[in-house]
Amino acid sequence: MQRTSTRLISRAVLAAAFAAASAAPFAVQAAPDHHARAEAECRNCGTVVSTHTYKREPQSASGVGGVGGAVVGGLLGNQVGSGRGRTLATVAGAVGGAYAGNRIERNMKAETYTDVRVKMAVGGYRTFTEKGAPRFHNGEHVRVLDGRLVR
Repeated sequence: MQRTSTRLISRAVLAAAFAAASAAPFAVQAAPDHHARAEAECRNCGTVVSTHTYKREPQSASGVGGVGGAVVGGLLGNQVGSGRGRTLATVAGAVGGAYAGNRIERNMKAETYTDVRVKMAVGGYRTFTEKGAPRFHNGEHVRVLDGRLVR
């Protein structure tokens, strides 16, 4: 009886060893697949290396500021001097007021933009321009999703 149980134990040990040896190649193959998947996901990963925030004026103003400035400038210029001097002051006030009004309007309509420079995990740098104040800080890890930066 002891021989039979020894044989059964030996067979069980051999079966377990065979199963472990058979499973080992599959376990080794699974690791590179996982690594390749993680690497593919990180092709769009990077680290923020700098941000630069600035204001950009619109290319053209509506003209409301210029017209308003011309009216106010003309009225103020008309209060100065008499005769030809008053006419010159009125024209100069209107021109100066139009310029000032235009500049004020453009400054009021200026928009804030932020350039975010990212060192990509696969090498190289990319710069993303976003409207508004900075959302990311130096050293922050980000991903590129549909051409935009996300955390």
